[in-house]
Amino acid sequence: MNGPIRASKIRFLAGCILLLFATLTVLFILPNASQQQSQEHKAFAEAKKALASQQGKLVALAAEEQKFTRSRKRLETLLGSMPNQSAGRLQWELSRRLYDLAQKNGIRLQSLKYGTPTREGVKGTDLEILDVEFTASGIYQNLKPFMLGLEDTQDNPLPFAVAGVKLEESPDGARLSVTLRAFRRSGAGTKQEGS
Repeated sequence: MNGPIRASKIRFLAGCILLLFATLTVLFILPNASQQQSQEHKAFAEAKKALASQQGKLVALAAEEQKFTRSRKRLETLLGSMPNQSAGRLQWELSRRLYDLAQKNGIRLQSLKYGTPTREGVKGTDLEILDVEFTASGIYQNLKPFMLGLEDTQDNPLPFAVAGVKLEESPDGARLSVTLRAFRRSGAGTKQEGS
């Protein structure tokens, strides 16, 4: 009988030791594993969020790069198509366009003045700026298509931009004071600063 009691005690002790290990596992190892798993899930979620943010930034940068590329190509096309002509020829073409548009829309042009060509603001290029100021009078319904025709570069792609417009009432109807800024290639070539 001593043998079965002894075997029972050994089994009881073994059971107690296993119970102790199970308790230690439940108390220390499982919470640690659960906490580690929670940290892994949190790290995964943060990594996923950071990846989505980086992908969004990458898409935005790619769109911006495409915009810069399109702008650069437009600028190169504009500069490439810009004629290398004298200031007198550019003035003559602008005058012809202004008077054609004025006649077409029933507008009277007054005080057409051309500034002298300058390189101010376009240093490092072979571009020159020529300011053109004029006053156009007529009725408003005619001034509007005149300005739209002036800004339309599809029919007549002269290298200029409207720098300023002021609309006023006058005894003759409406009066526009317009400043155009025309550009031409001087043919001088680009000069490097400090050389």
